[in-house]
Amino acid sequence: MIEENKNVENLRRVRFNSIWLVPLVAIMVAGWMLYQNWASQGPVITLIAPNAEGLEAGQTKLKARNVDVGKVIGIRLSNDYDNAIITVRMNNGTQKMLREDTKFWVVKPRIGREGVSGLGTLLSGAYIDMSPGEQGKESAEFSLLSQPPLSTKKEGVRILLQSDDSAKLNVGSLVHFRGYEVGYIEEVGFDTDSGSITYRVVVKPPYDALVSDAVQFWITPGLSFKSSVQGFEVRLDSLETFLSGGISFGLGKGRASGKPVQDLTSFRLFSSKEEANNNLYDQTIEYVFLFDSNVSGLAPGADVEFRGVRIGTVLDVPFTGISMDTLTSHDRPVIPVLARIEPQRLNAWKVSGDESLQKWQDLLDYRIAQGLRARLEIGNYLNAAKVISLDFMDNPPPIKLKEFDGYQVFPTGPDSLANIEGKVSNVLDKLADVPLKETFEQLGKTMGEANETLRQLQTVSKSVKQLLEQSETQALPANLSEVMTELNLTLESYQANGQIGRPLRENMVSLGRALNELQPLLRQLRENPNTLIFDSKPRLDVQPKAAR
Repeated sequence: MIEENKNVENLRRVRFNSIWLVPLVAIMVAGWMLYQNWASQGPVITLIAPNAEGLEAGQTKLKARNVDVGKVIGIRLSNDYDNAIITVRMNNGTQKMLREDTKFWVVKPRIGREGVSGLGTLLSGAYIDMSPGEQGKESAEFSLLSQPPLSTKKEGVRILLQSDDSAKLNVGSLVHFRGYEVGYIEEVGFDTDSGSITYRVVVKPPYDALVSDAVQFWITPGLSFKSSVQGFEVRLDSLETFLSGGISFGLGKGRASGKPVQDLTSFRLFSSKEEANNNLYDQTIEYVFLFDSNVSGLAPGADVEFRGVRIGTVLDVPFTGISMDTLTSHDRPVIPVLARIEPQRLNAWKVSGDESLQKWQDLLDYRIAQGLRARLEIGNYLNAAKVISLDFMDNPPPIKLKEFDGYQVFPTGPDSLANIEGKVSNVLDKLADVPLKETFEQLGKTMGEANETLRQLQTVSKSVKQLLEQSETQALPANLSEVMTELNLTLESYQANGQIGRPLRENMVSLGRALNELQPLLRQLRENPNTLIFDSKPRLDVQPKAAR
Protein backbone atom coordinates (compact mmCIF):
# COMPACT_ATOMS: atom_id res chain seq x y z
CA MET A 1 0.00 0.00 0.00
CA ILE A 2 2.81 2.32 0.78
CA GLU A 3 4.42 1.80 -2.74
CA GLU A 4 1.20 2.42 -4.62
CA ASN A 5 0.68 5.64 -2.75
CA LYS A 6 4.18 6.74 -3.79
CA ASN A 7 3.51 6.15 -7.54
CA VAL A 8 0.30 8.12 -7.44
CA GLU A 9 2.08 10.90 -5.75
CA ASN A 10 4.84 10.94 -8.45
CA LEU A 11 2.28 11.12 -11.28
CA ARG A 12 0.69 14.09 -9.65
CA ARG A 13 4.06 15.84 -9.69
CA VAL A 14 4.47 15.54 -13.62
CA ARG A 15 3.59 18.89 -15.25
CA PHE A 16 3.85 20.44 -18.90
CA ASN A 17 7.28 22.11 -19.58
CA SER A 18 7.51 25.15 -21.96
CA ILE A 19 10.81 23.97 -23.43
CA TRP A 20 8.88 21.45 -25.42
CA LEU A 21 7.63 24.28 -27.63
CA VAL A 22 11.06 24.75 -29.26
CA PRO A 23 11.18 21.49 -31.28
CA LEU A 24 7.53 21.88 -32.11
CA VAL A 25 8.11 25.31 -33.59
CA ALA A 26 11.19 24.01 -35.41
CA ILE A 27 9.17 21.23 -36.99
CA MET A 28 6.51 23.66 -38.09
CA VAL A 29 9.08 26.08 -39.61
CA ALA A 30 10.83 23.24 -41.43
CA GLY A 31 7.55 22.02 -42.80
CA TRP A 32 6.65 25.51 -43.95
CA MET A 33 10.02 25.91 -45.64
CA LEU A 34 9.66 22.59 -47.42
CA TYR A 35 6.25 23.63 -48.61
CA GLN A 36 7.54 27.01 -49.79
CA ASN A 37 10.42 25.34 -51.65
CA TRP A 38 8.09 22.86 -53.29
CA ALA A 39 5.58 25.54 -54.20
CA SER A 40 8.27 27.84 -55.67
CA GLN A 41 9.70 25.19 -57.99
CA GLY A 42 8.69 25.03 -61.61
CA PRO A 43 7.99 22.00 -63.75
CA VAL A 44 10.57 19.34 -64.62
CA ILE A 45 11.28 18.88 -68.34
CA THR A 46 13.27 16.34 -70.29
CA LEU A 47 15.69 17.17 -73.11
CA ILE A 48 16.85 14.49 -75.51
CA ALA A 49 20.26 15.06 -77.10
CA PRO A 50 22.78 12.96 -79.07
CA ASN A 51 25.35 13.68 -76.34
CA ALA A 52 25.76 15.76 -73.18
CA GLU A 53 29.06 17.40 -74.07
CA GLY A 54 29.84 20.32 -71.75
CA LEU A 55 26.81 19.75 -69.47
CA GLU A 56 26.97 18.88 -65.76
CA ALA A 57 24.16 18.02 -63.35
CA GLY A 58 23.69 20.67 -60.65
CA GLN A 59 25.98 23.14 -62.48
CA THR A 60 24.68 23.83 -66.00
CA LYS A 61 22.06 26.55 -66.16
CA LEU A 62 19.19 27.07 -68.57
CA LYS A 63 18.64 30.62 -69.79
CA ALA A 64 16.18 32.55 -71.89
CA ARG A 65 17.42 35.89 -73.24
CA ASN A 66 20.35 35.59 -70.80
CA VAL A 67 18.03 35.22 -67.75
CA ASP A 68 18.28 32.11 -65.57
CA VAL A 69 15.05 30.10 -65.84
CA GLY A 70 16.22 26.63 -64.79
CA LYS A 71 19.03 24.24 -63.96
CA VAL A 72 20.11 20.76 -65.03
CA ILE A 73 19.40 18.34 -62.21
CA GLY A 74 20.18 15.04 -63.85
CA ILE A 75 21.90 13.43 -66.86
CA ARG A 76 21.60 9.80 -67.85
CA LEU A 77 21.63 7.53 -70.89
CA SER A 78 18.47 6.40 -72.61
CA ASN A 79 17.35 2.80 -72.39
CA ASP A 80 18.74 2.01 -75.86
CA TYR A 81 22.02 3.94 -75.11
CA ASP A 82 21.62 6.03 -78.26
CA ASN A 83 20.84 9.39 -76.65
CA ALA A 84 21.48 11.39 -73.50
CA ILE A 85 18.47 12.20 -71.31
CA ILE A 86 18.87 15.57 -69.60
CA THR A 87 16.50 16.49 -66.77
CA VAL A 88 15.97 20.20 -66.13
CA ARG A 89 14.17 21.83 -63.23
CA MET A 90 12.47 24.99 -64.48
CA ASN A 91 11.75 28.04 -62.31
CA ASN A 92 8.26 28.79 -61.18
CA GLY A 93 6.18 30.72 -63.68
CA THR A 94 7.87 29.32 -66.80
CA GLN A 95 5.09 26.90 -67.69
CA LYS A 96 3.71 29.15 -70.41
CA MET A 97 7.04 29.11 -72.29
CA LEU A 98 7.06 25.33 -72.64
CA ARG A 99 5.07 24.70 -75.80
CA GLU A 100 5.49 22.49 -78.84
CA ASP A 101 7.50 25.10 -80.79
CA THR A 102 9.93 25.83 -77.94
CA LYS A 103 13.58 25.46 -79.02
CA PHE A 104 16.54 24.40 -76.83
CA TRP A 105 20.23 24.41 -77.78
CA VAL A 106 23.62 24.40 -76.09
CA VAL A 107 25.66 27.62 -76.07
CA LYS A 108 29.40 27.01 -76.27
CA PRO A 109 32.36 28.48 -78.17
CA ARG A 110 31.74 28.15 -81.93
CA ILE A 111 33.63 29.23 -85.05
CA GLY A 112 31.42 29.39 -88.12
CA ARG A 113 30.40 31.45 -91.13
CA GLU A 114 28.78 34.01 -88.79
CA GLY A 115 32.07 34.50 -86.97
CA VAL A 116 33.15 33.52 -83.43
CA SER A 117 30.40 33.16 -80.84
CA GLY A 118 30.04 31.89 -77.27
CA LEU A 119 33.39 33.16 -76.03
CA GLY A 120 31.82 34.04 -72.69
CA THR A 121 31.37 30.34 -71.92
CA LEU A 122 35.14 29.78 -71.84
CA LEU A 123 35.12 30.85 -68.16
CA SER A 124 31.54 30.19 -67.06
CA GLY A 125 31.07 26.94 -68.96
CA ALA A 126 28.43 25.92 -71.44
CA TYR A 127 24.77 26.54 -70.76
CA ILE A 128 21.44 25.72 -72.40
CA ASP A 129 19.59 28.52 -74.14
CA MET A 130 15.96 28.45 -75.14
CA SER A 131 13.54 30.26 -77.39
CA PRO A 132 10.10 30.44 -75.73
CA GLY A 133 7.29 28.83 -77.66
CA GLU A 134 4.14 30.57 -78.79
CA GLN A 135 2.08 27.90 -80.52
CA GLY A 136 0.88 24.41 -79.67
CA LYS A 137 0.11 22.68 -76.41
CA GLU A 138 2.26 22.68 -73.29
CA SER A 139 4.94 19.98 -73.36
CA ALA A 140 7.54 18.53 -71.01
CA GLU A 141 9.77 16.68 -73.50
CA PHE A 142 11.92 18.34 -76.16
CA SER A 143 14.83 17.64 -78.50
CA LEU A 144 18.05 19.53 -77.87
CA LEU A 145 19.25 21.15 -81.12
CA SER A 146 22.88 20.73 -82.17
CA GLN A 147 22.98 24.27 -83.64
CA PRO A 148 21.21 27.50 -82.71
CA PRO A 149 18.03 27.99 -84.76
CA LEU A 150 18.31 30.46 -87.61
CA SER A 151 15.02 32.20 -87.08
CA THR A 152 11.99 31.69 -84.94
CA LYS A 153 9.74 34.25 -86.66
CA LYS A 154 7.76 33.84 -89.87
CA GLU A 155 9.01 37.04 -91.46
CA GLY A 156 10.08 38.02 -94.96
CA VAL A 157 9.43 35.88 -98.04
CA ARG A 158 10.47 32.27 -98.57
CA ILE A 159 11.67 31.14 -102.00
CA LEU A 160 12.22 27.64 -103.36
CA LEU A 161 15.36 27.24 -105.50
CA GLN A 162 16.33 24.27 -107.65
CA SER A 163 19.92 23.58 -108.74
CA ASP A 164 20.88 20.96 -111.33
CA ASP A 165 24.65 21.33 -111.79
CA SER A 166 26.20 22.86 -108.68
CA ALA A 167 27.61 21.64 -105.38
CA LYS A 168 25.52 21.59 -102.23
CA LEU A 169 25.38 24.66 -99.98
CA ASN A 170 24.85 24.41 -96.25
CA VAL A 171 21.98 25.58 -94.09
CA GLY A 172 22.70 29.12 -92.94
CA SER A 173 24.61 30.16 -96.05
CA LEU A 174 23.98 33.81 -96.80
CA VAL A 175 21.88 35.38 -99.54
CA HIS A 176 23.14 38.67 -101.03
CA PHE A 177 21.78 41.44 -103.19
CA ARG A 178 24.57 43.58 -104.67
CA GLY A 179 26.80 42.58 -101.78
CA TYR A 180 24.27 43.28 -99.02
CA GLU A 181 23.27 40.43 -96.74
CA VAL A 182 19.50 40.07 -97.17
CA GLY A 183 18.72 36.49 -96.17
CA TYR A 184 19.92 32.94 -95.60
CA ILE A 185 19.28 29.33 -96.57
CA GLU A 186 16.72 27.87 -94.22
CA GLU A 187 16.49 24.30 -95.50
CA VAL A 188 18.37 22.03 -97.95
CA GLY A 189 16.84 19.00 -99.63
CA PHE A 190 17.20 16.67 -102.60
CA ASP A 191 14.58 15.88 -105.22
CA THR A 192 15.03 12.24 -106.20
CA ASP A 193 12.70 12.54 -109.20
CA SER A 194 14.66 15.28 -110.95
CA GLY A 195 18.04 14.66 -109.30
CA SER A 196 18.21 18.31 -108.21
CA ILE A 197 19.27 19.98 -104.98
CA THR A 198 16.50 22.12 -103.53
CA TYR A 199 16.83 25.08 -101.19
CA ARG A 200 14.33 27.02 -99.14
CA VAL A 201 15.62 30.57 -98.87
CA VAL A 202 14.42 33.31 -96.53
CA VAL A 203 14.73 36.94 -97.70
CA LYS A 204 14.27 39.22 -94.69
CA PRO A 205 12.28 42.46 -94.71
CA PRO A 206 12.56 45.09 -96.06
CA TYR A 207 14.64 43.35 -98.75
CA ASP A 208 11.81 40.93 -99.57
CA ALA A 209 10.34 43.72 -101.72
CA LEU A 210 13.29 43.20 -104.11
CA VAL A 211 12.16 39.69 -105.02
CA SER A 212 9.97 39.67 -108.13
CA ASP A 213 9.18 37.23 -110.92
CA ALA A 214 11.90 38.89 -113.07
CA VAL A 215 14.91 38.24 -110.81
CA GLN A 216 17.58 35.58 -111.35
CA PHE A 217 19.31 33.58 -108.60
CA TRP A 218 22.89 32.32 -108.91
CA ILE A 219 25.57 30.85 -106.68
CA THR A 220 28.26 33.13 -105.30
CA PRO A 221 31.38 30.95 -105.14
CA GLY A 222 33.42 33.20 -102.84
CA LEU A 223 36.66 32.47 -104.69
CA SER A 224 36.46 31.77 -108.41
CA PHE A 225 39.01 31.42 -111.19
CA LYS A 226 37.86 31.69 -114.78
CA SER A 227 39.71 31.44 -118.07
CA SER A 228 37.85 32.78 -121.11
CA VAL A 229 38.26 34.86 -124.23
CA GLN A 230 38.47 37.97 -122.04
CA GLY A 231 41.48 36.45 -120.23
CA PHE A 232 42.03 35.12 -116.73
CA GLU A 233 39.63 36.34 -114.06
CA VAL A 234 40.07 35.79 -110.31
CA ARG A 235 37.22 36.96 -108.11
CA LEU A 236 37.11 37.01 -104.32
CA ASP A 237 33.87 37.94 -102.56
CA SER A 238 33.31 38.48 -98.84
CA LEU A 239 34.84 36.32 -96.11
CA GLU A 240 31.49 34.66 -95.36
CA THR A 241 31.01 33.48 -98.95
CA PHE A 242 34.69 32.50 -99.15
CA LEU A 243 34.22 30.08 -96.26
CA SER A 244 30.89 28.54 -97.19
CA GLY A 245 29.63 30.07 -100.45
CA GLY A 246 26.32 31.83 -100.85
CA ILE A 247 23.52 32.88 -103.17
CA SER A 248 22.96 36.19 -104.94
CA PHE A 249 20.06 37.51 -106.97
CA GLY A 250 19.28 40.49 -109.15
CA LEU A 251 17.77 41.75 -112.39
CA GLY A 252 19.42 41.33 -115.76
CA LYS A 253 20.88 44.28 -117.63
CA GLY A 254 18.12 46.36 -119.19
CA ARG A 255 15.37 44.19 -117.69
CA ALA A 256 12.39 45.82 -116.02
CA SER A 257 11.21 44.90 -112.53
CA GLY A 258 8.52 42.27 -112.38
CA LYS A 259 5.61 41.59 -110.09
CA PRO A 260 5.92 40.59 -106.40
CA VAL A 261 5.90 36.86 -105.68
CA GLN A 262 4.13 34.78 -103.09
CA ASP A 263 5.73 32.52 -100.50
CA LEU A 264 7.34 29.29 -101.77
CA THR A 265 7.58 30.52 -105.37
CA SER A 266 10.03 28.35 -107.34
CA PHE A 267 13.10 29.70 -109.19
CA ARG A 268 16.01 28.08 -110.93
CA LEU A 269 19.40 28.45 -109.24
CA PHE A 270 22.18 29.03 -111.79
CA SER A 271 25.79 28.05 -111.21
CA SER A 272 27.15 31.54 -112.05
CA LYS A 273 26.04 35.07 -112.80
CA GLU A 274 27.15 34.69 -116.42
CA GLU A 275 24.91 31.66 -116.87
CA ALA A 276 22.01 33.55 -115.32
CA ASN A 277 22.54 36.49 -117.69
CA ASN A 278 22.71 34.20 -120.72
CA ASN A 279 19.42 32.62 -119.71
CA LEU A 280 17.70 36.02 -120.06
CA TYR A 281 17.85 35.75 -123.86
CA ASP A 282 14.81 33.61 -124.59
CA GLN A 283 14.43 34.52 -128.29
CA THR A 284 17.22 32.57 -130.03
CA ILE A 285 18.03 30.90 -133.34
CA GLU A 286 20.01 27.66 -133.05
CA TYR A 287 22.50 26.51 -135.67
CA VAL A 288 24.92 23.64 -136.12
CA PHE A 289 28.40 24.65 -137.29
CA LEU A 290 30.40 21.93 -139.07
CA PHE A 291 34.14 22.54 -138.68
CA ASP A 292 36.76 20.42 -140.42
CA SER A 293 39.60 21.85 -138.32
CA ASN A 294 40.81 21.59 -134.73
CA VAL A 295 38.16 22.83 -132.25
CA SER A 296 40.45 22.63 -129.23
CA GLY A 297 39.97 25.78 -127.15
CA LEU A 298 36.29 26.15 -128.05
CA ALA A 299 34.12 25.40 -125.00
CA PRO A 300 30.43 25.72 -124.12
CA GLY A 301 29.70 29.32 -123.17
CA ALA A 302 32.19 30.73 -125.68
CA ASP A 303 31.21 33.78 -127.73
CA VAL A 304 29.69 33.86 -131.18
CA GLU A 305 30.85 37.19 -132.63
CA PHE A 306 30.22 39.35 -135.65
CA ARG A 307 33.27 41.56 -136.23
CA GLY A 308 34.09 41.53 -132.52
CA VAL A 309 30.54 42.09 -131.23
CA ARG A 310 29.01 39.19 -129.33
CA ILE A 311 25.72 38.02 -130.84
CA GLY A 312 25.43 34.46 -129.53
CA THR A 313 26.68 31.65 -127.33
CA VAL A 314 28.19 28.23 -127.95
CA LEU A 315 26.01 25.52 -126.39
CA ASP A 316 27.71 22.16 -126.99
CA VAL A 317 31.19 21.12 -128.21
CA PRO A 318 30.99 18.65 -129.84
CA PHE A 319 27.28 18.43 -130.46
CA THR A 320 26.21 15.16 -128.74
CA GLY A 321 22.78 14.89 -130.30
CA ILE A 322 24.15 13.00 -133.32
CA SER A 323 24.94 9.42 -134.25
CA MET A 324 28.02 7.79 -135.77
CA ASP A 325 26.15 7.23 -139.02
CA THR A 326 25.60 10.96 -139.32
CA LEU A 327 29.30 11.68 -138.93
CA THR A 328 30.46 9.08 -141.41
CA SER A 329 27.96 10.12 -144.09
CA HIS A 330 30.04 13.18 -145.11
CA ASP A 331 32.95 13.35 -147.54
CA ARG A 332 35.30 14.72 -144.88
CA PRO A 333 35.07 14.17 -141.12
CA VAL A 334 33.62 17.22 -139.40
CA ILE A 335 33.14 18.29 -135.79
CA PRO A 336 29.59 19.56 -135.20
CA VAL A 337 29.17 22.45 -132.77
CA LEU A 338 25.78 23.60 -131.51
CA ALA A 339 25.44 27.35 -130.93
CA ARG A 340 22.69 29.91 -130.94
CA ILE A 341 22.29 33.43 -132.24
CA GLU A 342 20.75 35.81 -129.68
CA PRO A 343 19.26 38.84 -131.48
CA GLN A 344 18.29 40.41 -128.15
CA ARG A 345 21.97 41.19 -127.56
CA LEU A 346 21.82 43.59 -130.53
CA ASN A 347 18.25 44.81 -130.33
CA ALA A 348 17.95 45.01 -126.53
CA TRP A 349 14.61 43.48 -125.53
CA LYS A 350 12.62 44.50 -128.61
CA VAL A 351 12.81 40.98 -130.07
CA SER A 352 9.64 39.25 -128.94
CA GLY A 353 7.37 36.73 -130.58
CA ASP A 354 7.79 34.39 -133.52
CA GLU A 355 7.19 37.13 -136.07
CA SER A 356 10.13 39.24 -134.92
CA LEU A 357 12.37 36.19 -134.67
CA GLN A 358 11.43 35.13 -138.20
CA LYS A 359 12.61 38.49 -139.52
CA TRP A 360 16.01 37.84 -138.01
CA GLN A 361 16.02 34.37 -139.53
CA ASP A 362 15.26 35.79 -142.99
CA LEU A 363 17.98 38.42 -142.53
CA LEU A 364 20.57 35.79 -141.66
CA ASP A 365 19.59 33.67 -144.67
CA TYR A 366 19.98 36.71 -146.92
CA ARG A 367 23.42 37.55 -145.48
CA ILE A 368 24.53 33.93 -145.81
CA ALA A 369 23.63 34.09 -149.50
CA GLN A 370 25.82 37.22 -149.74
CA GLY A 371 28.84 35.43 -148.33
CA LEU A 372 28.44 35.48 -144.54
CA ARG A 373 30.47 32.57 -143.16
CA ALA A 374 31.60 31.30 -139.77
CA ARG A 375 35.12 30.35 -138.85
CA LEU A 376 37.17 29.62 -135.74
CA GLU A 377 39.41 32.33 -134.36
CA ILE A 378 41.66 32.54 -131.33
CA GLY A 379 40.07 35.09 -129.02
CA ASN A 380 42.89 35.08 -126.46
CA TYR A 381 46.41 33.92 -127.23
CA LEU A 382 47.31 33.54 -123.55
CA ASN A 383 44.95 30.62 -122.97
CA ALA A 384 44.23 29.69 -126.62
CA ALA A 385 40.49 30.25 -126.09
CA LYS A 386 38.60 30.26 -129.38
CA VAL A 387 35.40 31.92 -130.56
CA ILE A 388 33.14 31.52 -133.57
CA SER A 389 33.54 34.59 -135.74
CA LEU A 390 31.00 35.59 -138.40
CA ASP A 391 32.09 37.79 -141.29
CA PHE A 392 31.77 38.14 -145.04
CA MET A 393 34.25 36.29 -147.24
CA ASP A 394 35.44 36.93 -150.78
CA ASN A 395 34.70 33.93 -152.97
CA PRO A 396 33.17 31.93 -150.09
CA PRO A 397 33.03 28.14 -150.36
CA PRO A 398 29.71 26.79 -151.61
CA ILE A 399 27.04 25.61 -149.19
CA LYS A 400 27.02 21.80 -149.19
CA LEU A 401 24.51 21.05 -146.42
CA LYS A 402 21.49 23.01 -145.22
CA GLU A 403 20.23 20.78 -142.41
CA PHE A 404 21.98 18.56 -139.91
CA ASP A 405 20.18 16.28 -137.49
CA GLY A 406 17.14 18.54 -137.40
CA TYR A 407 19.11 21.79 -137.05
CA GLN A 408 19.84 24.36 -139.72
CA VAL A 409 23.50 24.43 -140.74
CA PHE A 410 25.42 27.68 -140.71
CA PRO A 411 28.05 27.52 -143.50
CA THR A 412 31.66 27.69 -142.39
CA GLY A 413 34.94 28.74 -143.95
CA PRO A 414 38.58 27.98 -143.18
CA ASP A 415 39.84 29.27 -139.87
CA SER A 416 42.33 32.09 -139.54
CA LEU A 417 45.35 29.78 -139.12
CA ALA A 418 44.45 27.95 -142.30
CA ASN A 419 44.27 31.29 -144.11
CA ILE A 420 47.76 32.19 -142.90
CA GLU A 421 49.11 28.84 -144.04
CA GLY A 422 47.47 29.31 -147.43
CA LYS A 423 48.95 32.77 -147.88
CA VAL A 424 52.41 31.59 -146.87
CA SER A 425 52.09 28.65 -149.24
CA ASN A 426 51.17 30.99 -152.11
CA VAL A 427 54.18 33.20 -151.36
CA LEU A 428 56.48 30.21 -151.30
CA ASP A 429 55.02 28.91 -154.56
CA LYS A 430 55.68 32.26 -156.21
CA LEU A 431 59.22 32.31 -154.86
CA ALA A 432 59.71 28.80 -156.20
CA ASP A 433 58.59 29.96 -159.67
CA VAL A 434 61.10 32.82 -159.75
CA PRO A 435 64.07 31.93 -162.11
CA LEU A 436 66.77 32.70 -159.55
CA LYS A 437 69.63 31.26 -161.62
CA GLU A 438 68.84 33.33 -164.69
CA THR A 439 68.32 36.39 -162.50
CA PHE A 440 71.72 36.03 -160.87
CA GLU A 441 73.41 35.48 -164.29
CA GLN A 442 71.70 38.54 -165.76
CA LEU A 443 72.67 40.56 -162.69
CA GLY A 444 76.28 39.47 -163.12
CA LYS A 445 76.28 40.58 -166.77
CA THR A 446 74.75 43.90 -165.78
CA MET A 447 77.43 44.51 -163.16
CA GLY A 448 80.14 43.65 -165.75
CA GLU A 449 78.67 46.05 -168.28
CA ALA A 450 78.47 48.73 -165.61
CA ASN A 451 82.15 48.28 -164.77
CA GLU A 452 83.05 48.47 -168.47
CA THR A 453 81.02 51.65 -168.82
CA LEU A 454 82.83 53.18 -165.87
CA ARG A 455 86.20 52.31 -167.44
CA GLN A 456 85.17 53.85 -170.72
CA LEU A 457 84.03 57.00 -168.94
CA GLN A 458 87.37 57.14 -167.20
CA THR A 459 89.20 56.87 -170.54
CA VAL A 460 87.05 59.59 -172.09
CA SER A 461 87.71 61.78 -169.08
CA LYS A 462 91.47 61.38 -169.47
CA SER A 463 91.21 62.20 -173.17
CA VAL A 464 89.21 65.33 -172.46
CA LYS A 465 91.72 66.35 -169.84
CA GLN A 466 94.57 65.95 -172.30
CA LEU A 467 92.64 67.91 -174.88
CA LEU A 468 92.12 70.73 -172.44
CA GLU A 469 95.80 70.86 -171.62
CA GLN A 470 96.75 71.45 -175.26
CA SER A 471 97.59 74.99 -176.36
CA GLU A 472 95.04 74.89 -179.20
CA THR A 473 92.26 74.10 -176.75
CA GLN A 474 93.32 76.85 -174.46
CA ALA A 475 93.15 79.24 -177.37
CA LEU A 476 89.41 78.54 -177.80
CA PRO A 477 86.97 81.18 -176.77
CA ALA A 478 86.41 81.48 -173.06
CA ASN A 479 82.81 80.18 -173.28
CA LEU A 480 83.85 77.01 -175.03
CA SER A 481 86.61 76.50 -172.49
CA GLU A 482 84.12 76.77 -169.63
CA VAL A 483 81.83 74.26 -171.33
CA MET A 484 84.68 71.81 -171.69
CA THR A 485 85.64 72.34 -168.05
CA GLU A 486 82.10 71.58 -166.85
CA LEU A 487 82.00 68.50 -169.09
CA ASN A 488 85.26 67.34 -167.57
CA LEU A 489 83.88 67.79 -164.06
CA THR A 490 80.71 65.88 -165.02
CA LEU A 491 82.71 63.00 -166.44
CA GLU A 492 84.92 62.90 -163.35
CA SER A 493 81.81 62.47 -161.17
CA TYR A 494 80.93 59.35 -163.15
CA GLN A 495 84.36 57.82 -162.69
CA ALA A 496 84.95 54.89 -160.38
CA ASN A 497 85.93 57.22 -157.55
CA GLY A 498 83.58 60.03 -158.47
CA GLN A 499 80.56 61.32 -156.59
CA ILE A 500 78.15 59.26 -158.72
CA GLY A 501 80.36 56.42 -159.86
CA ARG A 502 81.58 55.41 -156.42
CA PRO A 503 78.10 55.11 -154.77
CA LEU A 504 76.82 53.27 -157.83
CA ARG A 505 79.65 50.81 -157.65
CA GLU A 506 79.20 50.33 -153.90
CA ASN A 507 75.44 49.76 -154.34
CA MET A 508 76.07 47.17 -157.04
CA VAL A 509 78.57 45.38 -154.81
CA SER A 510 76.13 45.45 -151.83
CA LEU A 511 73.31 44.12 -154.02
CA GLY A 512 75.48 41.27 -155.17
CA ARG A 513 76.50 40.45 -151.58
CA ALA A 514 72.85 40.53 -150.42
CA LEU A 515 71.77 38.18 -153.17
CA ASN A 516 74.56 35.78 -152.26
CA GLU A 517 73.41 35.82 -148.60
CA LEU A 518 69.79 35.28 -149.65
CA GLN A 519 70.56 32.09 -151.54
CA PRO A 520 70.71 29.78 -148.38
CA LEU A 521 67.37 31.18 -147.11
CA LEU A 522 65.66 30.61 -150.45
CA ARG A 523 67.14 27.11 -150.63
CA GLN A 524 65.82 26.36 -147.11
CA LEU A 525 62.33 27.68 -147.95
CA ARG A 526 62.29 25.55 -151.10
CA GLU A 527 63.18 22.44 -149.07
CA ASN A 528 61.05 23.20 -145.95
CA PRO A 529 58.26 25.74 -146.66
CA ASN A 530 56.84 25.76 -143.09
CA THR A 531 60.01 27.34 -141.68
CA LEU A 532 58.28 30.75 -141.62
CA ILE A 533 55.62 29.40 -139.18
CA PHE A 534 57.35 26.73 -137.16
CA ASP A 535 60.84 26.74 -135.69
CA SER A 536 63.47 24.55 -137.25
CA LYS A 537 65.03 21.74 -135.29
CA PRO A 538 66.67 23.09 -132.16
CA ARG A 539 70.44 23.16 -132.14
CA LEU A 540 72.27 21.31 -129.44
CA ASP A 541 74.08 23.42 -126.89
CA VAL A 542 77.81 23.65 -127.33
CA GLN A 543 79.55 21.50 -124.74
CA PRO A 544 82.63 23.26 -123.30
CA LYS A 545 85.84 21.32 -123.43
CA ALA A 546 87.80 20.46 -120.33
CA ALA A 547 90.95 22.37 -119.60
CA ARG A 548 94.17 20.62 -120.46
